[in-house]
Amino acid sequence: MRSELATDVLERLGREPSNIMQPDRLGSFWPTKLSFSHSFVRTAATQRWRCQLLECALDHDGRGRMIFGVDAAGAALTFVVFSDHMRPEEQEDRIIATRWDATAFLSLGRPTDEEISATRSELPKVVWGRATPSTLIWSRANRSTRLFEHVVASLAAGRQPDPSRIGDVGYLLRTTGFSANGRNGMLEFQRLREMDHPVSGVYHAQMLAALLWREYGFELAEHLARSRSSRAVPLDERVKRYVGVGNSSGIGLAPFVVRHPKLMHRWIEAREQALAEVLVSPSETNSDAPDDRVARLRRLLSDAQVAFREQPSDDVGVFTPGDVIAAELADLNAWIGDALRPGTGARAPGGDSGSPDNQLPLLTIAERAHRTCGLETQEALNSLLLELDEDDSDDGRALSGDEGLDYAPAQPVGELRELLGTSFDWALEMNMEAKSATEYFWYLSDENLEPRRGRRGQEPGEEFEIPLDVVGRIQSLAAALDAQPPQRSLARFLVEHPDWRFMVECVSTLSALPYALVRDNMLASSFVPLQVMRLQLAIYGMANFRPQSQAWVRGTLLRGAPTIEQLAEGDRGDGIFPCSPDLEIGNAA
Repeated sequence: MRSELATDVLERLGREPSNIMQPDRLGSFWPTKLSFSHSFVRTAATQRWRCQLLECALDHDGRGRMIFGVDAAGAALTFVVFSDHMRPEEQEDRIIATRWDATAFLSLGRPTDEEISATRSELPKVVWGRATPSTLIWSRANRSTRLFEHVVASLAAGRQPDPSRIGDVGYLLRTTGFSANGRNGMLEFQRLREMDHPVSGVYHAQMLAALLWREYGFELAEHLARSRSSRAVPLDERVKRYVGVGNSSGIGLAPFVVRHPKLMHRWIEAREQALAEVLVSPSETNSDAPDDRVARLRRLLSDAQVAFREQPSDDVGVFTPGDVIAAELADLNAWIGDALRPGTGARAPGGDSGSPDNQLPLLTIAERAHRTCGLETQEALNSLLLELDEDDSDDGRALSGDEGLDYAPAQPVGELRELLGTSFDWALEMNMEAKSATEYFWYLSDENLEPRRGRRGQEPGEEFEIPLDVVGRIQSLAAALDAQPPQRSLARFLVEHPDWRFMVECVSTLSALPYALVRDNMLASSFVPLQVMRLQLAIYGMANFRPQSQAWVRGTLLRGAPTIEQLAEGDRGDGIFPCSPDLEIGNAA
């Protein structure tokens, strides 16, 4: 439970749920140590998971098969890659593609030759293929058209690739997603939790698959370089750490925030709770000496400045340029060095929680950022502040849970109507009569079974609209309840009006979950899908966001993560905002 002190501190920073759940704030989030890729790496490093290449059977063009074995704290898993190669103009990242540079699956245990053969034929079927019962993940990937050949050519020539080019692209391979959790007949993750399996943390199976895709990319690039030249050198370990796994995410990702409100609440609340606990932790020293955490934060800020200067630009103009964030972080860091000397710091609100001299230096810094920095810089600072938390006990399992909705049948209609007025006032106050409020509709594409958005009255598919109109439905429910006697029970109301059951369950359950719903209208012309897409991707652990349009963004997972050899040694990687390696490009490794 959050302490009163922590609640007061978050309010001082304007971090009430009503502000946090605004789309511009959510669209400013960066990964944190709680993000799924980072919690996965931390768990795997702590438990010293071991991954090894069991088979590499590739021809001179990289076609063939590669198999990785994983020992996850005593549990065996296998990642099988079917390697192919296409011309760049043949590549297609959409789910409806029928061919990729590589396909792969992650399986519990060691699959038999028959299971491997069966999966190879089923994987290209995408939607309609059938997985073996022990399969956890199906995935597909393409080589980067901008970087992969540069890396292979550099290694074949006996030199390392240009770090600036790696920084600009970020990955050798980009995936087209990770099908899992019962899809195509795969093993459901609930079974992993029941087994208390080491990979049962939220999205940890997907992150393991992403890590092994990354290793496949390294092995493939080195294999092709050796095939071209006897002078070929291996990829430098420092370069490998700086390379991530790419991912392209389209507008179909946006409806997730409506379909999984309890998960959204759980994920965002955990982040805010962790931040509050860091901010209210008192100085680790007396008032006459500097706090070691402040010194560590300054080092993290310095590294982050470099990382943001290296970030690719946002040509769409939705996100803040990296050099702007870097400049704001530099100003903040300079202010810390000048203003936050020993003996200074914020006092606990109300002089509470122990002594009235209780100093909160990290809160002082956060307040300064709140006053002087943009939203994305504030959230970058928050990600770094969370790095100061030494508690690494959470492996992500607490972030899963029941997603069911319920209501109290005996509750009077009037009480639920009053609840709507207090917990969902933001929705009731929106003007849904304006044409711009319902300019768009959402539907499920028959072509690829993914959500898509169309312009109402101008594009086909309106008759297949899916229910993402949260604001409109809340307003309609309020009107329906207003027409009922206040003392009538919800059970009686729903007997007469059964179509309202879902919304009654929804508002009854979510009224106690303030981080469950984005406070925006997804049908409006002003809605920016990139903002909620970035929110989800940051929670997954993706960074280096590069929008390709208002509805399509590329990003990178696992940048700065250890290699599989380093993971087995307990290496946890380079943190949230890794910097490019310092290499002399012209020299051989």
